[in-house]
Amino acid sequence: MFRKIRRHTWIGILPFLAAGLLCMPSVSPAAVREVTLFPDSARVEETVKIDLPSAGANKNQVILVLPSQADPESLTVSPSSAPRVKIDDIRIKSIARIDENRIAQLRAQLKKAQNEKKELTARLKALEIQIQFWQAQTKAKTKTVSEADTLAAAIGRSSRKIFSEKNAVEADMENIDKQIKEIQENLDRTAGKSEKAWEATVTLSGAAPRDALLIYSYTLGGCGWQPLYRMEALPSSGNVLFSWDAEIWQSTGEEWKTAQIYLATLQPVRTIAPPELPPWMIKPKTPVIYKSSYREKAAQARLSMEETNDVMAAGAPAPVETVRTTYSVWSLGKKTVAPGDRQRLKIKEETWPSQFLFLARPSLSPQAYLQAKIQLPGPAEIPSGEATFVIDGAIIGKRPFALAGKEADIYFGNSPFVTVSSLTVADQSGGAKFFSNKQTRRWQWRLEAKNTGNTPVKLRIEEPIPQPRDERIKLTFKQQPEPSEKSEAAFVWLVDLPALQKKIIETGVELEAPQDMALDFGWRR
Repeated sequence: MFRKIRRHTWIGILPFLAAGLLCMPSVSPAAVREVTLFPDSARVEETVKIDLPSAGANKNQVILVLPSQADPESLTVSPSSAPRVKIDDIRIKSIARIDENRIAQLRAQLKKAQNEKKELTARLKALEIQIQFWQAQTKAKTKTVSEADTLAAAIGRSSRKIFSEKNAVEADMENIDKQIKEIQENLDRTAGKSEKAWEATVTLSGAAPRDALLIYSYTLGGCGWQPLYRMEALPSSGNVLFSWDAEIWQSTGEEWKTAQIYLATLQPVRTIAPPELPPWMIKPKTPVIYKSSYREKAAQARLSMEETNDVMAAGAPAPVETVRTTYSVWSLGKKTVAPGDRQRLKIKEETWPSQFLFLARPSLSPQAYLQAKIQLPGPAEIPSGEATFVIDGAIIGKRPFALAGKEADIYFGNSPFVTVSSLTVADQSGGAKFFSNKQTRRWQWRLEAKNTGNTPVKLRIEEPIPQPRDERIKLTFKQQPEPSEKSEAAFVWLVDLPALQKKIIETGVELEAPQDMALDFGWRR
């Protein structure tokens, strides 16, 4: 990452020497010792060996060069196993970056490709001028038919040749544009986009044993990691095979050789104190008839101001503090990470015991989805990432996945062999009864569950429960058979469906409400 430890040439005169001598210790090249990768950054720790002179100097300087993606404000420096060494000052400035050999080669390739594009552009413009010339010749006047034939033949021959050459140049132009884009992307991945680096001058004092270590760390951008998962459902054995890989990358321009690599993910944002409970105010609403849009806007503004004053009088919400100080860390051991290339590393593989069933919501769709209910022995923290979902070796798709806790419901797509259709048997409104001021409505549906496959399945069927928003609305439910479960929002039937069989469920709702009540019957009809 363009690190250099440079010997500082100190040129001074006698008045400055009176304040204390300043010289450079003997140093060795720095090495990356440890890297903690976050999703879009890293904390890098490097070490350098120093040999401070035991006498003859009161001050010593070590110059560290950090990569362009480093945050200079995050730099920390500390001597290791040298308690008598003291860090007196750290000064940082921006300098021109010195490219490594690989980066210099990429820049040379980019420049060569750009020059080739300039030549192709010039050839293309010359061909377009020739085309314009021969197109102009079509308007030339000829004296005889023979001259016209000769001119037409010349125009045809030249045009064919020019257009053929133009097509070839345009194809070369597309190829060179693609090549330039690939080289530029490779260069950005390898070295980043900045042309600057950071130089930190560390002033030391005191004496140290030979080969003392100076440890420094900093936050680095242009690097990171992302989780990649593979979830394979094995319904026959009642398991889900879980595989977790990490894709890591860095663009410092230099290889991290046998560095200790850690992966870290930040915890979700958490708040320290709950929000204040706002006042629940119910008050009469006075209807107002406005004679102009101007007066209407003015009244709305006054009403808004009054409501704001009411809330402020009751007490504004307290400030909320967000804590982001903890995260989980995974150790990958010592790895060599080259710049530019994305490297895929294995984190872990596990087998999760699971209960499989098919979930159907026929009011929305006849499809039934394979669901795996996971119950882990202990809590797990799996950060959000892209997962590949597989059933018995067949890939069914990709989608985001995350898990925090011990339980999860994981879906593996729908089955073409298991369906639950919904047929409306009745949708009727009743008239008002004699001496009764009521309106009625009745819905009746027939749910047909089919298994056209060769294996029996467990099926969970969910139907929505209408939720009245007025106590005068009365609902009566009729089902055959009765639901296995009931929640606030849904009736649930748990069905064992043999192979090549079907089952019928009857479900209905009867509604009664005041005759003069305007009703919105919702989406399920």
